Formats: sequence, C-alpha cells, structure tokens
Amino acid sequence: MDFPGDRVLEGASAEDRRDGPATPDRGGDLTRMLVLKCLSDQTGDSAEEIAAAGYVEGDDRDYVEAVNRLESYFDCTLGLLGADGRRIVVEDVIARIPAGSGALAGGHD
Repeated sequence: MDFPGDRVLEGASAEDRRDGPATPDRGGDLTRMLVLKCLSDQTGDSAEEIAAAGYVEGDDRDYVEAVNRLESYFDCTLGLLGADGRRIVVEDVIARIPAGSGALAGGHD
C-alpha cells in the first residue's frame, strides 16, 4: 500500500515498515498471524496463549465453527471437518493453506 509523504504508517513496527513485496518468510508469518487471530477471535483465548500451546481444543460445535471460520478467512477447504479428535494444531492448519489464498491474496478485508 502506498502512503503519501514518507510512506510510513504512523505507529507501525519496524517489521511492518519494510518496503517491497512480501518474502516467503513474511508470507508465512502473515499466515501464522491470521490463523492465530482467527482462532483467538473464535475461542476468546489470546493469540499468545494459542501460539504457546500450538493448538486449540473444543467440543464438536466449537471445532466446526473454528474450522469454518478458518476456511472463510482463507477461502479454501482445509479438510479438517472429517478429522478424528477436536484439536486444531496451528502448524497443521498453516501447512494446509494454499499460498495466496483468501485474505493473503487481498480477497478479504
């Protein structure tokens, strides 16, 4: 996104101020951040708690709602609804998200 003047978003961290397209590492970080935000919004747990644990667990309804929300964020099917157990592992979700999907492609605000 281009900003007038010095092109720096006021209050942005040094990481967010870097110019240029996202590198693969930054894209992975963005995916991880969005997965954590989505799970945090759904469960009410902080993103830091979820990141530290590496997963979230819930009853059947919570699990389905969280998976549906993740699929909506990234506009893709993750294939988690038929999985055994009701644990969503953050790294597993990230590995299932195709590059450039949904919010990563600018398809969602």
